[in-house]
Amino acid sequence: MDGSFELEGEIYLVEAKWHAAKIGVAELFTFQGKIDQKAAWARGLFISDSGFTEEGLHAFGRGKRLVCMDGLDLSDALDKALPINHVISRKVRHAAETGHAFSRVRDLFP
Repeated sequence: MDGSFELEGEIYLVEAKWHAAKIGVAELFTFQGKIDQKAAWARGLFISDSGFTEEGLHAFGRGKRLVCMDGLDLSDALDKALPINHVISRKVRHAAETGHAFSRVRDLFP
């Protein structure tokens, strides 16, 4: 785990990877396991500069307590001058409504 922060009264645990390879299901489940060992109200933010494999996100499934962000999301947020707290809040709401841990910033902020 690389850190934590508080946003809108929620505690987020952060995992950040700056690898060339996309993150797959094993890394997602490993981070979810770390979150599960913490307080029940903790959430997770997994940041992967190179993104996530479609197979990994699909196999990871729904209903987890984490959201994912990739390098393109960070770039899009900066290009659109979106405050990061708004981006995370929108990603969390989308995950709550759909069960999907990953959604693109460009889709959430058209």
